Amino acid sequence: MAKTKFTIEYDMQGVPVTLLWQYLFMPQGLELWFADEVKQNGKSFSFIWNGVAQEASLISMRNGVYVRFHWKDDGHERTFFEMRIVVSELTDNKTLVITDFAESPDDEQEVREMWDQSVATLKRTLGL
Repeated sequence: MAKTKFTIEYDMQGVPVTLLWQYLFMPQGLELWFADEVKQNGKSFSFIWNGVAQEASLISMRNGVYVRFHWKDDGHERTFFEMRIVVSELTDNKTLVITDFAESPDDEQEVREMWDQSVATLKRTLGL
């Protein structure tokens, strides 16, 4: 069954791009909001929650703009999760845009809630 792609946007007003980027790509930053522990070996990342590791490959990135990962155990080759920083040229407002995939509408709601909780932690960490 094909997965459904979706995006979520979060206002990150007032956060410098260089600071936000550290939380999206650097293992130490990701550990503060996304996973309990993050290990990196080249393009391989281990995201660990409650002692259970989930492996991902870094498939694409542009420094200070976006990072895209593919879960290694996902049989769908074209799926990924992406964290992108979008900056408005008019207002200089920053938006964190998350792109992810879901198996079903119920799964999508669950994944969206997971992102909402994680990004809420990120915002608290950044003092927003």
